[in-house]
Amino acid sequence: MTRRGTALALLAVLACGSGCTDNKTKMREAQKKRDAEKKAQEEKEAARLKALQPKVDRAKLDSFWDDPTFLKVSMGRPCPDGLWSIFPGAPGEGAEQERNEAKRAELVEKMKNATFVVLLSHGNGVTMRKYNPKKKALTVEVDGLVECYDGLGLLSVAWGEPAKPFRPPQPDDDEEEAAMTSPQAVWRAQPLLFPLPFPNAAEAKKFRDKAGLGIETRIVFKLGKVETDKKVLKTEKPLPDAGAVKEELDWGAGRLVHVEVLGVRVGTDFEKTMLAEKRR
Repeated sequence: MTRRGTALALLAVLACGSGCTDNKTKMREAQKKRDAEKKAQEEKEAARLKALQPKVDRAKLDSFWDDPTFLKVSMGRPCPDGLWSIFPGAPGEGAEQERNEAKRAELVEKMKNATFVVLLSHGNGVTMRKYNPKKKALTVEVDGLVECYDGLGLLSVAWGEPAKPFRPPQPDDDEEEAAMTSPQAVWRAQPLLFPLPFPNAAEAKKFRDKAGLGIETRIVFKLGKVETDKKVLKTEKPLPDAGAVKEELDWGAGRLVHVEVLGVRVGTDFEKTMLAEKRR
């Protein structure tokens, strides 16, 4: 490059200097503003929906069962912030992933010391079996786990033991049937059972049809050991113009954390009436 060309290139760099920096700063500020506006809109919508919900007079439980410091886990909802840290990998990409990874030690310590709570309701984790006339009992069945999700995907939290991956059986001969059957494994855990005594079927039915509809189960726990189930299978992915391409997919059940149960409480009428209770 000639001296003139070098000088012109240097002038171009110098000219861009503050201007390019200003543009980047403006872009970051604009993105930050958009993020803040989005968050404000989401909070406003959440507040609106909450205001539409009928006010419920729930039971006032002692701190063993209901403490403001408890981290809540709900079926099909986002996991408590930072729960991903007890597994390998960090959510996000690039700089975001690096920031999350840098917070891992702090988050792991928080998760290790935290107490968690999950509240399951009738038809959403809690069911009632048929009345057993021999045992004179109506058994409440509580699912052995819940699933929440975070930046790494689905995460299962299991208090029922054993908790194991279930792999759907795959047809061997019928190709059409095999194509319609997913090989995706899921975690399954032993349910918890609570027999409620009733003198006869009539009394049990009366309970099922009224108070039983509002039955809830509260589980308080701390985190235990973790597992990740993987099952890599080769498959063919059809492409519009290139036939098919072979690839490997993980059909495993994914991440699961076992828990140490501190207490389980079964109640009804917004937990005002206690039906069964177990503490560690």
